[in-house]
Amino acid sequence: MDHEQCAACGFDGSEYEPERLLDAIRGLGPQWIRLLLEAGDELRLRPAPETWSALEYAAHSRDVTALHVFGVEQALTVDEPRFPEIAGEELVQSASASYAAQDPGVVGMELEDETGKLADLAQESGPTSWSRGITIGDSRSDVRLLLEHALHDSLHHLVDVENGLAILRARSH
Repeated sequence: MDHEQCAACGFDGSEYEPERLLDAIRGLGPQWIRLLLEAGDELRLRPAPETWSALEYAAHSRDVTALHVFGVEQALTVDEPRFPEIAGEELVQSASASYAAQDPGVVGMELEDETGKLADLAQESGPTSWSRGITIGDSRSDVRLLLEHALHDSLHHLVDVENGLAILRARSH
């Protein structure tokens, strides 16, 4: 079985038993809400021109989680669904154009809602169904890998935000 791995942040999806994986996904919403509240005046500031602000990363994580909700739902309800390749970079660029202007309270609530939906879908189907898959372009992912990827993506961006806020705060002192 393939697991989500990241050398940059140390994420290893194989370390998550099913219950811990679902708990970690559910815990993302409160972590993001706390971080958005703690960002204060730096909420919409970018630490570097090419690095998103806390709010932009949160909105991106909300959208990525929503895509994973869709993928998991399709994998669990349709027999091996197939979709065309997603133009990832173009999609991110068009979606992110409005991120900085969004309401952080709404973004936090929506992110928490999406993480709850994702965990609930997976829990209701049970781990025995997590081998069901979805193919996008030439790449097949099973439900388990989608769950790990959603968790990793959001956790990785939480670290990105914490690092960005530290840079911004160091500059202001």
